[in-house]
Amino acid sequence: MLTLVNNTDANDDIVPEAHGLYRLHLKPNTQMAIENKPVFGANITLHSSVLRHDNFVATPDNILGWLDHCGLSHFAVKAETDNSESEDTSVLLPSQFLNAEGGILRVTAPTRIYLISKTPIDINKRGLCLFTPVK
Repeated sequence: MLTLVNNTDANDDIVPEAHGLYRLHLKPNTQMAIENKPVFGANITLHSSVLRHDNFVATPDNILGWLDHCGLSHFAVKAETDNSESEDTSVLLPSQFLNAEGGILRVTAPTRIYLISKTPIDINKRGLCLFTPVK
């Protein structure tokens, strides 16, 4: 016996993610260290395991690093766009994506991270990573 297939539930629409791709920068004159525990005198200490992989998904329970008393003010977030002529005037706050409760740096939601720099000099020049929140 043959049956008809109901194609009314087929989903062939491609819908872009609500979030785009963002770049995480350190503000000028930010003192950074790379270690597996907080470093006294550094504004930001990135956990050394963060720099081991080219890309990964970070969850809110992962420790990405530690911050001094100024917290997230050492970071700047900018939207990455395909069109260099477009001027995005929206303000992106690091607190939309990062959490610094208790001086511990974490993401606020699962986030796909693509490292673009692994040394302090490159991180200060080009930014740390590109990232996008994931569901």
